[in-house]
Amino acid sequence: MVRTPSPHPPRLRHSRRSSFARRDSNLALLGAVLTGAVLAFALLLLVVQRVNPEFGGSLRGATADGLAPLIAIARLPVDVAQHAGTLVGDHLRVVERNRDLERRLQEATKRAAITDQLAAENHSLEQLLRLRRPERRLVTGAIASAVSASGSERTALLSAGLRNGVRPRMPVLAADGLAGRVTDVGQFASRMLLLTDGSSRVPVKVLRTGWTGLAVGNGGTLLDFSFDIASGTDRIRIGDRLVTSGDGGLFPPGIPVAVITDSDSVPPRARPVANPAGLGPVMIEAPWLPPVEFVAAVPAGDESDLPRRPPPGAPAPTAPAAPGSAVAP
Repeated sequence: MVRTPSPHPPRLRHSRRSSFARRDSNLALLGAVLTGAVLAFALLLLVVQRVNPEFGGSLRGATADGLAPLIAIARLPVDVAQHAGTLVGDHLRVVERNRDLERRLQEATKRAAITDQLAAENHSLEQLLRLRRPERRLVTGAIASAVSASGSERTALLSAGLRNGVRPRMPVLAADGLAGRVTDVGQFASRMLLLTDGSSRVPVKVLRTGWTGLAVGNGGTLLDFSFDIASGTDRIRIGDRLVTSGDGGLFPPGIPVAVITDSDSVPPRARPVANPAGLGPVMIEAPWLPPVEFVAAVPAGDESDLPRRPPPGAPAPTAPAAPGSAVAP
């Protein structure tokens, strides 16, 4: 048989094994020599310390100084690993702290938003309380929402109805002033007509001059002030305030309605003080004057049988004596 030559001759593998073995043996020998040298040196230090303590102390110090760089080099991987672990731990703690701070910031933001909302509601309620008067009868409070606009119609929904005592024609007051009046009432909700509605008419007067007129809704965002000029020496100015006059008996007098913003237009334009788009809490009051109820009177009789008044200076007529009565002489 013919043998195929091996790709790796046995001599080469043997030589490689022998080189690895020689290297391991050399390293082991070197380690043993170093260990022996260290032990011998330590033994020498002990002997010198016994014989001459001063020289032993100085020799020991010199040995420590000489070995310090080697010890530092040997400890370098350990120090680097410890430093890296410290950095990783600090990074994890910083990340966790940032997450905790972000969570606290979100909670604080939510609390601040709630606080601002409560402050705004308290401010609105305080302004509503300032509009209260003891001579007016408060029916109930409600929340105005869902303002609807269709053509010239401007209405809003109220969270109060018949069960709360709400009836049609009742004035609705917002925090800044008059908002409108109730038109349709249900058991649990009602609808109000805003001042800007095309069919809204509110008797008002100019607070500065006392001129009276009507604040007329035009279906937009402003009001038209329709009035008769009472004096030729004065005119409407921008900034003039319109308040309810009390005419008609529906709206109580003195409630802020609007502020003149355009005095040159005909009629002048005014901006409602109560924003129709964000009324919020409102008060519903009874009409300023109750509806007049006429009572049927008894028709007057014929006045011909009534005694006539005597002329001046004539003696007063005496009543006829009753039959059978005595007459004085």
